[in-house]
Amino acid sequence: MCGRYVLTNDLSELSVEFDAQVDPALAGHEYRANYNVAPTRNIPVITAVSGVREIRAVRWGVVPKWSTKSSTLLINARGESVAEKVTFAKAFATRRILIPANGYYEWKRPEKDPYFISPLPGDSHVMPMAGLITDSVIDGQVVPTCAIITLAAAPNLESIHDRMPACIDSAHWDDWLEPSIDVRVALDLMVARSDLQAIPVDRKVNSVRNNSPALIEELLKDD
Repeated sequence: MCGRYVLTNDLSELSVEFDAQVDPALAGHEYRANYNVAPTRNIPVITAVSGVREIRAVRWGVVPKWSTKSSTLLINARGESVAEKVTFAKAFATRRILIPANGYYEWKRPEKDPYFISPLPGDSHVMPMAGLITDSVIDGQVVPTCAIITLAAAPNLESIHDRMPACIDSAHWDDWLEPSIDVRVALDLMVARSDLQAIPVDRKVNSVRNNSPALIEELLKDD
């Protein structure tokens, strides 16, 4: 699964990276580097509007219609069943997104030691995690919410956790974001990246209150 991640790029940098315009609703919004992105936060995502990529903010964590509690959150959707599950099928068919990240955290069992998993040194590109948007009812209001799609972990990472975020290769971004493509084609676009590194980090990351570069200082030292 993926329950925490890092994104340090601001909106202008993401605009360049993904060749996307910024949603006018975010005009004047200052996005601060976040070293411990957690569910329920509004996060930057990449969508497509009439074929034009756009950066907008969406709440992370889907409240399923079958739940009577807004605290019930589905933050991930399994790639193997995302096109079939009632909660996600329609969203996967027509509202796929990219969720930018510099890397994500995972906890190795049984000790629950945290690791930061990210592109190898020298790869300056933002990770384009696969996601979807679906509406949730929160506090009586309909709110667009999102989930990160996961796949079985690549062999070099499965000793830490058996799941990882699905990613979309840059050559396929337009196809992924296009709502009219066949669902079977979209399923084939998701990949479990094997070119990622895992670095142990301090357990301070366990608390969402801790949010600073110190959380991934070992990675920064290597850079």
